[in-house]
Amino acid sequence: MRLLKRLLRDDFQLVSFNDDDVPPYAILSHTWTEGQEVTYNELVAGTGKDKTGYDKICFCGGRAAADGLQYFWVDTCCIDKSTSHELSTAINSMFRWYQRASKCYVYLSDVVVPEDVANAEAFQITWAEAFRRSRWFTRGWTLQELLAPPCVEFFSKNGTRLGSRISLEQEIYDITKIATKALRGQSLAKFSVKERMSWAAQRTTTLEEDKVYCLLGIFGVFLSLIYGEGEAYATLRLREEIERRLEGQGTERLHDLLVPSVLPFPRNELFVGRKDQLRFLEQSLLPSNTHRRMTIYGLGGCGKSALALEFAYRALVRHARPMVFWVPAISQESFELAYREIGVRLSVPGITEDNADIRKLVKDALSLGSLGSWLMIVDNADDSKVLLGTTDNDPMSARLSDCLPHSSSGTILFTTRSRKVAGDLTPSSVLELNDMSKAEARQLLARRLTKQALLNDETAVDDLLGILTYLPLAIVQAAAFINNNDISVSGYISLFQHTGTEAELFSERFEDPSRYQEMDSTVAKTWYISFDQIQRQDQLAAEYLSFIACIDRIDIPQSLLPPGGSLVQQVKALGTLTGYAFITERQQTAQELDQERFFDMHRLVHMASAWWLNGHNERATWAGRAVARLEELVPHGGHERKATWTTYLSHAIYVAGLSDTTEEIARASLLDRVGQCQASLGQYSAAENTHRQALSLREKRLGKKHIQTLLSMHELGLALKNQGMYEAAEAMNRQTLALKETVLGREHPSTLTSMSKYEDAEAMNRQTLALSETVLGREHPETLMSVYCLAQLLANRHHYDESLVLYERACAAYPTVLGNDHPTTRACRQNYSEALALQKQDQCTESQNALDSGASRKRGKGSKLLRGLAKIGIKGSRFSVR
Repeated sequence: MRLLKRLLRDDFQLVSFNDDDVPPYAILSHTWTEGQEVTYNELVAGTGKDKTGYDKICFCGGRAAADGLQYFWVDTCCIDKSTSHELSTAINSMFRWYQRASKCYVYLSDVVVPEDVANAEAFQITWAEAFRRSRWFTRGWTLQELLAPPCVEFFSKNGTRLGSRISLEQEIYDITKIATKALRGQSLAKFSVKERMSWAAQRTTTLEEDKVYCLLGIFGVFLSLIYGEGEAYATLRLREEIERRLEGQGTERLHDLLVPSVLPFPRNELFVGRKDQLRFLEQSLLPSNTHRRMTIYGLGGCGKSALALEFAYRALVRHARPMVFWVPAISQESFELAYREIGVRLSVPGITEDNADIRKLVKDALSLGSLGSWLMIVDNADDSKVLLGTTDNDPMSARLSDCLPHSSSGTILFTTRSRKVAGDLTPSSVLELNDMSKAEARQLLARRLTKQALLNDETAVDDLLGILTYLPLAIVQAAAFINNNDISVSGYISLFQHTGTEAELFSERFEDPSRYQEMDSTVAKTWYISFDQIQRQDQLAAEYLSFIACIDRIDIPQSLLPPGGSLVQQVKALGTLTGYAFITERQQTAQELDQERFFDMHRLVHMASAWWLNGHNERATWAGRAVARLEELVPHGGHERKATWTTYLSHAIYVAGLSDTTEEIARASLLDRVGQCQASLGQYSAAENTHRQALSLREKRLGKKHIQTLLSMHELGLALKNQGMYEAAEAMNRQTLALKETVLGREHPSTLTSMSKYEDAEAMNRQTLALSETVLGREHPETLMSVYCLAQLLANRHHYDESLVLYERACAAYPTVLGNDHPTTRACRQNYSEALALQKQDQCTESQNALDSGASRKRGKGSKLLRGLAKIGIKGSRFSVR
């Protein structure tokens, strides 16, 4: 055994001793940091002093000296790991070395005591939470380092003593659930194999075989180290060795020797929220003497597997489930591999034979009920063909779902993205998992960010969580990007302002120990898998998905979706998309139940589906289909079926805005329809903006003299006039009229419509009205507009009698043609009332003027008489004119 001896100036010397002649020594327990630990060769060479691991060596040497110990031991540099024989000997001797140490110093690199705390042991509140969450309690090798030494003391990163195994006994028990008698030094042989196994259930190691090798001292056995054999076979060898030791005692059965869980991931110490769902799972599945099954389903990335993993560990810790199995249903191969591992751990007879029926063997073993209670997590059951389909194209072959065990002491929990699969697996027992609440999302982001100061920008944090729609996977991915690139939350948000960066950000890979390494953990890839599954399973649903990717994601009427398929197929297609949580149906009141169904698509799914189409070079095709469909449904204004076509306008506007995928002519055509519909709704300002966009596109692609360009000019002039912008409207109409007379001729209806806009040409308005009545008819909206315009013109010229007749004609027809509440109808009535008032006012003015004129004449004659009398000396007071 080699020990370190402290020299002057923080140098150290390695000294070798025979096992029978080892002096008193201290020993260090710690967690390793990759690339920062000082190795045996570096210590011998006098290098490695710039590593953080060297500080730990100095700390241990200093503490040993303070405790009067000349020697100490640190695993990183006292073992020459380049020699396999020495490494094997050291691992098999490790428990004994810790057991013989005078003191064990536990160095917690992730626990820091504030500098102003003079007595850390008296003020646990300053470090208790960090102590509870310390990584040291999650590692496999530290279990024996906690239990073997006679004296264990805990220290913070800055070297402050926190307490001992005795003084912190309650805290350690709460964290580890290790019996207090074991913490007080009672022989570990007094505890059952099952209980000792449970102490290691949640602990992890860097190498999978070390999950077994770190238990050698706990059970007092020795094994040769075979790195590469895998955890399952190492466990089998450990069990065989333990069984030999216990042979003849009759104290324990073989199945008591099981490692209590087959979980592929360590417990996620950063797990937050979902308290209600965890409580529901525990209440529904765990306190039961009957076989129960349940399925968690929800959108990809919402945290189904994370919830199932946390539930699994709670089942182990809180509810003493001795066996928890994890079966990935990603494919038939992953299912069978997991079953094989379960069979090996259970030592099922015949499981390792070449032609073994692994499915049947494991099912039968777990169904017997003799192994005690168990929980099985069947994760990622997204593809119905994996569990519910037959194999090898043989309809008579057994389905994987038929190979699941059934026992009163067993429980199965499935996770899936598909509501349909959930309904097929557990029809009456389904838990839908939605996005996190805002509070939970903030908590998750806080746990994931390494720089907590970033959370001080609360506005940016709220904005980011809104962008990510509180989706757990998106939050974890964003936090990883922020951490890895050392940017602020607002800096991350700003990246979304650049075109195309959303796809790049959501496709950014990141490490996540709680997700399958062989599967891409990104948000984009998660949904791409679902998209591909839908395309294979439900072609009409795939078409709906592609179509919705090109329209607005909010308030999607079912009647807008591409026609095709039977009514049943349409219902099933919508069920597929809602089943994957890609779309959600809008709630309707009782009165609306017989009306059309409306849907919303998840914002991030909408983005991802567009990227998916781009990746398959299909977005332009589907954008074209969306344009064609909207041109079928959106009219050129008017009021027929207004309640229906109004629901299509936002989608037409969205599609017209797809400048990178939609032809400019098609965009202009849609905008023209939208603008006319907006005008029909009285949304004149919006109509003006829409027609300006259409005009710009048509002038660019078709030229100013093209008929479609002239139509846009005409509609823009109408929109301007309807807003009272008469000068701008007149200028536009004069320009339009000149071009129309050249291109279309004077008697074309469109030319006539433009002629009616002049307010300074009564003759032209009369001509326009006459021609409109002949060409378009008396009740045509354009004819009524000519009536309305002429009425206004005549009223402005005080020709009220004829003006009022025209107003009455327009007011009588507009309610039928446009609707009683249409803005033009209301405006016409208002102008009619004003014209009536003006007529009465003018009549009163004319009467008063006539009276004033007569009085003035009389006053003029009286004045002449008075002046004449005054000339001859007669005063006028006696002859005043009355």
